[in-house]
Amino acid sequence: MNILRYLSPSCIQMSLHTVPAVPVEDESEQQRQRRLVRDKEAVVQELATLMERSGQVNNATRFFKDMLHRERKATTAIVPGIALPHVRSMQVRSFVMGFARAPAPGLHFASLDGGLTRLFFILAAPPYEDRLYLRVYRDFAEMIRHDWVVDSFLDAEDEQDVLNILRGYVVQ
Repeated sequence: MNILRYLSPSCIQMSLHTVPAVPVEDESEQQRQRRLVRDKEAVVQELATLMERSGQVNNATRFFKDMLHRERKATTAIVPGIALPHVRSMQVRSFVMGFARAPAPGLHFASLDGGLTRLFFILAAPPYEDRLYLRVYRDFAEMIRHDWVVDSFLDAEDEQDVLNILRGYVVQ
C-alpha cells in the first residue's frame, strides 16, 4: 500500500508560523501553565488549518475542536522533539496525513520529556477508518525511532524532500 497517496504536498508545511507567547515578568506557575496551554492550542489551530488544505475536512472549526479535545486527553508529543497528532473525527471525509516542522528550537507541545517539539506528523481519519489509521500510526511510530530518519526530516529543504524521505522509509 502506498500511503503517500494520503499526503498531499499542500499538507506539508516546512516552517510553522506559530510564535510562542512571551512570558510576563514575575510570571507565576499558574500563569506559565496557562501560557503554555495557549501556545499549544495555537499550534493545534495551525495544524488543523494545514489539514483543511487536503479538501478532506468538512468543518474546520469542528475539526480543530476535535484535535484539541484529543490533545487534552493525552499529549501526542511522545518522543523528544516529535509529535504524532492524530484524531478520528466525523469532520474528516477520508484518511489524510500532514507534516509540519517548527523552526528551531521548537514549540511547546506538552511533550512527555518537557522539551520543545520540532516535527509534527498529523493523521486524521473518520471514525470508521480504524484499520488504515492504526496501521499508518504504527508505521510512523516505528519510523521516528530511527535518528537518521528524524535528522532527514530536520534537514529537508522542501516538500519534495519530505515525500522522498517517506517514500524511502514508509512506502510498502
